[in-house]
Amino acid sequence: MEYSEYFMMLLGVVNMLLIILVFWLFFQQRRDNQRNERKIKLLNDDVSSLCAGAAGVGGYLNKLEQKVKRVLERQDNLDLRDPSDRALDQASRMVRQGATVEELTSTCGLVRAEAELLILLHRAKSDLDDNSQLRVVSG
Repeated sequence: MEYSEYFMMLLGVVNMLLIILVFWLFFQQRRDNQRNERKIKLLNDDVSSLCAGAAGVGGYLNKLEQKVKRVLERQDNLDLRDPSDRALDQASRMVRQGATVEELTSTCGLVRAEAELLILLHRAKSDLDDNSQLRVVSG
């Protein structure tokens, strides 16, 4: 065999090796692409879930914001009430719980006549409630 025949054979072997290498690289690249596509799909699913969750949280925060706004408005309305109304409300609760004239004057800042009047009104209301109940008598 001549030198050129060896050279041609060597070129043939190198070509075969290069063809095998190209096919191997092609299949490696294809496998990597498939793996990356699966990862991209999973990431897209995660992003979709996060967006849906964020929308739900946004709606929930909106509802909370509305509730807080209503509570603040109610608090402002209560703050605008006359302080004496709050003292009378507290005094009325205390009378229902059995407070004395002295407790009302010291705690709520009422004068003695106001405290006595509240207690009398409470007693009169209690008496009316007791008398207004119907009693069935068999006879």
